[in-house]
Amino acid sequence: MAKGGATYKDLTAAIKKKNFLPVYLLHGEEDFLLDMALTDLLDALLPADLRSLNLDVVGCGEVDGRESAARASSLPMMGDRRVVVAKNVERLTQRDLELVSRYVDTPSETTTLVLAGKKADLRRKPFSTLHARGAAFEFSPLQDAKIPSWISERMSSHGAAIDEDAAQLLSGYVGSSLREIESELEKLLIYVGDRKTVTVGDVADVVGFSREFTIFQLQESIGRGDVRNALKILDHMLDDGQALPYFIAMLTGYFATLWRLHHLLQKGPRDPANQADFPKAWNWKREEYMAALRLYPASKIERAFKLMAETAFSSRQTGSADDRDLLHAMLVQVMENSPSAS
Repeated sequence: MAKGGATYKDLTAAIKKKNFLPVYLLHGEEDFLLDMALTDLLDALLPADLRSLNLDVVGCGEVDGRESAARASSLPMMGDRRVVVAKNVERLTQRDLELVSRYVDTPSETTTLVLAGKKADLRRKPFSTLHARGAAFEFSPLQDAKIPSWISERMSSHGAAIDEDAAQLLSGYVGSSLREIESELEKLLIYVGDRKTVTVGDVADVVGFSREFTIFQLQESIGRGDVRNALKILDHMLDDGQALPYFIAMLTGYFATLWRLHHLLQKGPRDPANQADFPKAWNWKREEYMAALRLYPASKIERAFKLMAETAFSSRQTGSADDRDLLHAMLVQVMENSPSAS
């Protein structure tokens, strides 16, 4: 049986095997994956035409633990199984936890109880002992580096494909919100119509059109040495809720790409002005990267890495209240001696 660290992929694999259990815990901060998992589980457990009779969805904190346990103990009507979904488990009181624990210790054979929420203290019953009767699946936010591959997998589930560079671009435009990414994927599928592969141009047309201030615009301004515009974009993105760790991660990735390109192009016999000789993974931004390489020699890139590390450290020491000033100072120093810096 799966334990607390099991993931969405583990759950889908168990569903395919029809290995159903009497109790499930779905928990974590990534609510889009959690909602997908809950939908998959319901689809596998209960036909749509029986849900009006055999599906109860309750909110913890709105009904008490006794009510949730009572509904789970009820027999199914005109079917073989009953499903009770108790959402927002983080709102369960100590008394509620005790009542639900009693049910989990001896669950009904004809009911599946699904406990769902952002936070579940796995040290406390019923969560600490749930593995004896059921399974727990955790849905944590994806790391930025894993989002492009998730985009590719998600597009495949829609019966289409997306170029690797297009997935990278979409991730840069939208950020780490899987729910928002899914919304943009739906727009892209409508846009491409019968064409089954989404390209960089499609992402730029559909997503970039409505996003004036993005990490890609910031990177482009840095690559051009346009300090004023870089600071303007930075401020707009901060006002929209982006945090310092996001900027550090994305700009570190940008300068790491420039660093790799420096070394690749030095090895020769490539002609960086020739599109065919430029590394394929970065071809779609060839002109932008070539301009940036002229502004940022290896020594300046090394300095950028050092400044970003120092900025991240200072933020942890001083708190997020000073992050805007820290990022402003970092950008100005990274872009020192750029054309518009004076």
